[in-house]
Amino acid sequence: MRILITGASGMLGATLVKVLSRQFNVYATGNSDFDNSSVNYMNFNLLSDSYNDLIEWSNPNIIIHCAALTSGSYCDLNPLEAFNINGISVKKIIDATPDDVKIIYISTDAVFPSSLHLGKESDCVFPENVYGKSKEIGEFFLINSDRDYTIVRTTIVGLNENKKKSGFVEWIIDSSLNNEKVSLFDDVLFTPISIWELAEELVFLIKENHISSEVLHISGANCCTKFEFGKLLLEELDISTYFVSKGTIRKFRDRAKRCKDQTLSCEFYSKKYNRRLPTLSETVKSIKKHYNE
Repeated sequence: MRILITGASGMLGATLVKVLSRQFNVYATGNSDFDNSSVNYMNFNLLSDSYNDLIEWSNPNIIIHCAALTSGSYCDLNPLEAFNINGISVKKIIDATPDDVKIIYISTDAVFPSSLHLGKESDCVFPENVYGKSKEIGEFFLINSDRDYTIVRTTIVGLNENKKKSGFVEWIIDSSLNNEKVSLFDDVLFTPISIWELAEELVFLIKENHISSEVLHISGANCCTKFEFGKLLLEELDISTYFVSKGTIRKFRDRAKRCKDQTLSCEFYSKKYNRRLPTLSETVKSIKKHYNE
């Protein structure tokens, strides 16, 4: 089976390449060079008018589309680019591929409004920023297509395979090790899952042929605040939490609007496919395992 992974130089994409290439014939693409990629890799710009060259090169049976602009502030300042890369790219993939190519689209909790706690797949989407709206557009194209697809809404945490990049977890760890202040929101809830555990769920869906035109929430089993997550992570890594303090999202008025409640209910997915999703403790331990490697 040939699988094309977009966003392969990013945190999730690079991990998917590493995990899935153990079992499948993986082709990868990203918007920058990634020297550590161990599979066939093409540098490709999703703003391109045509995706034909990418599809002819990879000839995929399945596409995992996880490439995205994820910075809310950047998306707010560059809405056309966000809509093109996060949303319209899905339409271009559909147009460039045969009808039998299946698509897994990595979406986000940001399609939901602040007022919703533990959002379900059946809840109405109502994004409150450009990032969420751009991902909603991507979902729209798939839902209204004749393809076999799975839209995966999730909230990921992890470490970058691509050492040119750094994310939320690296910032918490590196700042604490450098005795720099770390202010983490104590008024923002989320349900984090590690990129490695999400990768295993995608492997399950692919191997069991469960790409069946549906929306699935695949995230962590427990709700926590960003502060609780960061403190638990540092404690697990035996790093001092002295420089970690509670912050509030209300003070960040110059940033893109972000929901205070980013939680997802994964009950539908867990029951339908009999899958046990990781607890917060297990998610943190997973990060520790890969950090120590």
